[in-house]
Amino acid sequence: MRNDILTTIFTAFTICTEQVAVVLIAAIMYWCIDKKCGQRLLFAVTGSITINSALKNFFKSPRPIGSENLQSLRTETATGYSFPSGHTQTATTVWTAIIEYFRKWWVALVGIIMILGAGISRLYLGVHWPEDVLAGWILGILVSIVFVKLFDYVDQNKNYYILFLILIVFAVAVYFFTGEELVKSFALYTGFVLGYIVEDKFIDFSTEESKKKANIFTNAKLKPKLSTKILRFIVGIITLGIVYVALKSLVVLLLPDANEDILLIADYIRYTIVVFWGIAGVPFLFERFGLN
Repeated sequence: MRNDILTTIFTAFTICTEQVAVVLIAAIMYWCIDKKCGQRLLFAVTGSITINSALKNFFKSPRPIGSENLQSLRTETATGYSFPSGHTQTATTVWTAIIEYFRKWWVALVGIIMILGAGISRLYLGVHWPEDVLAGWILGILVSIVFVKLFDYVDQNKNYYILFLILIVFAVAVYFFTGEELVKSFALYTGFVLGYIVEDKFIDFSTEESKKKANIFTNAKLKPKLSTKILRFIVGIITLGIVYVALKSLVVLLLPDANEDILLIADYIRYTIVVFWGIAGVPFLFERFGLN
């Protein structure tokens, strides 16, 4: 059932759920559009990715890649085990969080298309079994709903200890089901937790203008100018890239002959710092540069 048009369409759906696309969506949402939605989305996604990686290492299900009479496409992004589908679960988590936050029919329509498209694309490309995709859809919805509600509770009551309890649970999973992708996923969650707490307590930037700058006759908050949002994104994405490249180069320079365990620890620290910078470091720059 393959042809060039379908291959292009479903490859695009898969690309929209990969690391670069998710980072861009989360960054634009968190830095430029709606901070609270961005925080909920990032908390749900980092938790979902960690859970997905742990389940993959637990079930150790082989992919259909290499099966008889099956030609798999875009296999370079199909890493690790098969069950459940990471691309599907990530897309479902992201768009469920966005749909739940905005609650507009057109957002829901776009989200449903992206969720279904992501899952079907993994089957079309021949890199997952149907049960992998089905599990990804179910887990993505459940994890997104639970983690969003949990974040709202933590954010409203400032019960940061809950975030650390989840961190401990994830740490146990990493200990028993160690793997490169799981360690990186755990680092993403760690970076978010540390960054969120630091930003919430000491920075507290806003994606809206201060009430002091609003019209004295209204209580409404003003939206920042488009130029300010663009500058935020440019400052954020450039400095995030610099931090990522600098840390990666530092690992290569300092640990050229390190064994696998040392490299896993280095990756954990590196990804934790990168996410921490995106969550707390970049908003700190917004304050310094007058972009808050």
